[in-house]
Amino acid sequence: MKSKMRPRDCPCHSGARYGACCEPFHSGAAQAPTPEALMRSRYAAFALGLGAYLVETLAADHPDRAVPLETLARELARARETQRFMGLEIRETSASGERGEVLFHARIFERGQDRSFTERSQFVKEDGAWRYASGDVKA
Repeated sequence: MKSKMRPRDCPCHSGARYGACCEPFHSGAAQAPTPEALMRSRYAAFALGLGAYLVETLAADHPDRAVPLETLARELARARETQRFMGLEIRETSASGERGEVLFHARIFERGQDRSFTERSQFVKEDGAWRYASGDVKA
């Protein structure tokens, strides 16, 4: 992880300590075992500015992969400069075989404006690891 200080509580708002929650995924010590764990780790990665992790966890055919990877990682890392990640609520989760789905609500504020949203995300397993495939924002 590139951040200078490790957060004590996990930014995914699970209630767990970062070192026992998303940090093993961010550091590469472990793979997220479920679509929900990957969703939580991606939310935490946005909050921490971990652009490279966000790129790594995209499905191979995700449209954002058309952008040069270094540029995409830099853009994704910048989200934390203008956004405050205030909460994550998992509403539904399912997985069957190589496909999974997570319905979540993310509380995000940008320059004092509420940018919170609800999304139904699709996940696929590629080479044994869960990856974010797509999302349908419910607003």
